[in-house]
Amino acid sequence: MKGRTICPKCNHEFVFELQDDEKKHDIICPKCSKKFTIKPKPSKTGLDKECSWEEHGEPRKTVLSKIKPRTKMPMIAAILLIFIFIIGITTAFFSETFIVSTSDIESQIGLSGSIEILVKDFENNSLENALIIINDINKYTNNKGLLSLDDVKLGIISLEVSLQGYKDKTAEILVTPFVTTKSTIKLEEGSGESEKTDFDTIGCSFVLIIFTVFALIAFIACLKRQHFDVAIAGSLLSIFSFGFFFVCSILSIITFIIILKSREEFKNGKKGKIF
Repeated sequence: MKGRTICPKCNHEFVFELQDDEKKHDIICPKCSKKFTIKPKPSKTGLDKECSWEEHGEPRKTVLSKIKPRTKMPMIAAILLIFIFIIGITTAFFSETFIVSTSDIESQIGLSGSIEILVKDFENNSLENALIIINDINKYTNNKGLLSLDDVKLGIISLEVSLQGYKDKTAEILVTPFVTTKSTIKLEEGSGESEKTDFDTIGCSFVLIIFTVFALIAFIACLKRQHFDVAIAGSLLSIFSFGFFFVCSILSIITFIIILKSREEFKNGKKGKIF
């Protein structure tokens, strides 16, 4: 049984254990160590209410997030991203067709490119007055072996380079808008023709595949409704997968907007839902 008393010295009130069969109790005050004797007597509040504790201060307030219904927006984004992945991979395998179709669209809206062609021999000597035929137009290199030309048709074009005392050389280059295409062509001494140098589309395919993979990663994030930052980054980077007629770029921008609007439906790994 528990009892409650007040120290006669320091007026400290405290609770202690007491035996039922004892009539007197020797008590030591826990505050001032005063020793005194007490006789137990029933409390006015009843034996079943020996003592009680009271919590001071205001009640705690808990702020709970409002539960919002799940929408289909992350699933729509996931469907668009898988389409981007399929189209992007297809584009990568047919990269030359992609380059031609893209260049035609850019040319139709009035875009053109610039080129700088440097002609040298195999001893790295610049070759002056080398004839370069570009789109059936004859041009010559200057005294530094350099030819600069603006307003060039976009896409993969062939350059036919010739100079007396050297073998004729045919090479392909890719002309793009906004960036000057620079190329160095080396001529071999002798007569006849050198082996043709084709434009390497493998590098273009490799770059397209890399950016297409980001769309696949974002697709998984949207499907699981997790890792909002991964979904956003993947949709942005997949813009550069381009696709035929820039389909992938357009779909990636739409997907990015959808993911932004549904950000509260994503869970950030172990951190829980984003609010």
